[in-house]
Amino acid sequence: MAAASGPALPRAAELAWIALAIAVLAALVGLGHGLCWAPDATNRLRDDAFYEFTWATNLTHGIGPIVSHDTPTSGVQYLWTTLLATLAWLLPWLPLPLLAPWLGFSCHVLTAMSWLVAGRYRFGAALVALLWLGNPLLVRECQNGQETALACLLASLMWHGRRLPESRFFPLAMLAVFARSDLWGMVAALSAWRHALRPRLLVTPLLALAPLIGCNLVFGGDWLQDSARPMAWLMHAAFAQTGPDTAAWLRQEWWFLRPVLLGGPFTIVQAPLLGLAVFLLLRPLWPARLRLLPPLVVALGFAIGARDVETAAVTALLLAWLPRGARRRLPLDLLALAVGLWAIVVLHWAVRWYPRDYYLAPLMVLAAAALLRLRRAWLLVVAAGLWQLGSALWFPEEPLAGQEEMLMAGRFLPQVLPATEIVGCFNSGLVTFYRDPWPQPGGARVCNLDGLVDHRAFAALRAGRLSAWLDQQQIRFVLDNPVEFGRDPRVRHACGTWFGPEFDPERDLLEVARFDVPGLPFDRPETDSFRLYWRRGHGSAPLPPAVARDLGPAADGGRYVLWPAAAGAVLETEDPTGVRLRLVEAAVETTFVVKVQKPRLGTGRLFERGAAAPLLQLAGL
Repeated sequence: MAAASGPALPRAAELAWIALAIAVLAALVGLGHGLCWAPDATNRLRDDAFYEFTWATNLTHGIGPIVSHDTPTSGVQYLWTTLLATLAWLLPWLPLPLLAPWLGFSCHVLTAMSWLVAGRYRFGAALVALLWLGNPLLVRECQNGQETALACLLASLMWHGRRLPESRFFPLAMLAVFARSDLWGMVAALSAWRHALRPRLLVTPLLALAPLIGCNLVFGGDWLQDSARPMAWLMHAAFAQTGPDTAAWLRQEWWFLRPVLLGGPFTIVQAPLLGLAVFLLLRPLWPARLRLLPPLVVALGFAIGARDVETAAVTALLLAWLPRGARRRLPLDLLALAVGLWAIVVLHWAVRWYPRDYYLAPLMVLAAAALLRLRRAWLLVVAAGLWQLGSALWFPEEPLAGQEEMLMAGRFLPQVLPATEIVGCFNSGLVTFYRDPWPQPGGARVCNLDGLVDHRAFAALRAGRLSAWLDQQQIRFVLDNPVEFGRDPRVRHACGTWFGPEFDPERDLLEVARFDVPGLPFDRPETDSFRLYWRRGHGSAPLPPAVARDLGPAADGGRYVLWPAAAGAVLETEDPTGVRLRLVEAAVETTFVVKVQKPRLGTGRLFERGAAAPLLQLAGL
């Protein structure tokens, strides 16, 4: 006789346990796939993070808030760099590129815990915390070496403390603005809600902004941070150089405006929950008789070619389920949060034309707040968990492998250039940090050229007289990918136009050295390798090294090699069977600093093509 079965679980309870299981799985898979146990410049740490590392290191050693040679800068996020400086002072034996990503991960975990505590440890709060922990974007970006995870923590704490007295809300607001300046929109929006649009709403936003502006004026001489304008100006100025007509301007504006309208940025963060947030804001206003209109509009848009409609589709489907005659109050606090965070997307996409995934991370605060608004919304948690589970498996890694060439340039510049020479560089974060591992009086011997951490260079760029400014600074060498010195405004990052009307990179620059990792996938040939150039007519070019040298091992088991190459020469390695394999070819006479990947080391003997005797025998192989 069959044993009697227990009472069946209610459907809602079944869904709740399914939602919990999926949320746990999404957190584990998100952390497992996204967390990097050895974060470095080839997989997590962006070049911009090394500006902040240099700023913090120089501050700790009494040099001052300096990144670019001989000038203070406001081009960092102050709260993050202050924390880094504190760690550098307390733990001087641990390098900031190791400390920063794990400090970011700690902020990520603290933020997830804050949602659990703010939700009073309820079942729904645990689900929100799990979804936060496993969010692929947040997991990847918490280890980028920048302030992303700290900004998310402060944005979450501001939301949790939105009903606190002003004396307790204000410190959170000020810290948030110092953590990332574009969170000021959230401060302003929440203050407007807190004071019901009365004049008092201006007090906290203005008081939170004032010290930030004061620091900017002291360190950068402008009310905006040094890093606020350059890349946006370069994007707009380069487009203007193409001579666009009105139609082209409108197409360009629309291109950057579309993502703001529930497009790709929201999909990257969390489409189901951000769709829920928009639904909660529209539900009190949307007529029930029109509930089928949104799905039809989304379907029509998709049919005619619109993509990245996932967030809009979730909103539309939820509106379609709106019961007739439903009347609910508009959640004004959630509306304020949405406006404040939407401002981030508007700023970086529609206004600056310079989108970056990590700018979006605070949008997850809106997603989490929306989920906590609904009780027993287990089906939505299941959808959100499945979304994150799938996203974690395909979420792309940042294409940062090419940054190893920047790191090589910083480490090995002394092998090809006198130590006293100052070098101008656009993408100068890694180069600055690794060329000067110990702080120098006056700052680094690398001068930032795009203006992110040097307001003087940005002023020269805007005036179209960067060459003249380099002359004034007695900078005879420049370093970067070849694309940075091109003059075609249709090519992204081409800055040659801003050197001056007479500047011609083919005529005015002579390649001195090339830092290369063979085999890296590059989108365009002009981004292949990091190259050092002498500015012709400014003193004498440095003498090339006389012989090839072994520069030592790489962290992954490869080896760095210096090779003075004649034009047309080919450097080859030798496999264990004696077969020679092409490594690099010199198109011009230059000095190569090349990384030999571990699988290509073979016998450790390097040859110039056509020579019987080896050029170099790597020690230990």
